[in-house]
Amino acid sequence: MHGPVVVALGDSITYGVGDGTQRPETVTEVPIGWAAHVAHALGASRFTNLASNGARARHLARSQVPTALMARPDLVLMTVGGNDVLRGDFDPEGIQRDVADALERLTRPGRSVVLLSLDRIGLFDLVGGPIADVMARRIGAANAALRLAAAGTGAVVVDGAAAIAPSGKRGWHIDRVHPSAIGHRALAQHVIDRLGGDVAPVASLLPPPPSPALADRLWWLARHGTPWVAKRSRDLIPQVAAMVTHEVLEERRRGRSATA
Repeated sequence: MHGPVVVALGDSITYGVGDGTQRPETVTEVPIGWAAHVAHALGASRFTNLASNGARARHLARSQVPTALMARPDLVLMTVGGNDVLRGDFDPEGIQRDVADALERLTRPGRSVVLLSLDRIGLFDLVGGPIADVMARRIGAANAALRLAAAGTGAVVVDGAAAIAPSGKRGWHIDRVHPSAIGHRALAQHVIDRLGGDVAPVASLLPPPPSPALADRLWWLARHGTPWVAKRSRDLIPQVAAMVTHEVLEERRRGRSATA
């Protein structure tokens, strides 16, 4: 009996960033990313990962969904919205519209579609204060948009935050934006559990690799972490600073009005 055809869509979380080794020259032929782990556990006859770093909700229908439909998948796995949250032009209504369009085209009888909701971005929780509050509200708005988009489509919405929470800090990659190898496996197990009787696992999840050594962590920060921060410093950070300033001023104005 052949296993299901599985296709993965979305952004860097679905692509698998944070899983496996830190140096690309040491990557082996093991599944990388939560979606790949799900496909492996289900004994997929074919697995195609169409996700890409930086993908936003608008990129689903434009490029990923048409290719996914050609594969005639039995199971579609998707994570999206994180990059929308990290942009100055964040638009929850746009996320809802784009994801709803993608789900409408993907959903059909006999096909399961799983949409993973977003966890808080740990990087901003480290900063704390008003910035963390603003980003948490964005995550909440994005998740609300994802649930509204999935309503009535039959898609299974899996709570990404609830899946990773039991792993604590070990569930996060060094960048505090993506899941770690442990986090990816926690997401995969949560998805498998939610699918329940619709699919039957034929293999166990592979154990996570050893935690990366200090040299590997330093290499990642130099190769990926610093450029990411520099790029976001020109886009997101000024926008967040402006939003925080606006909210603080609004709170002060409301406080003065209440006093008067």
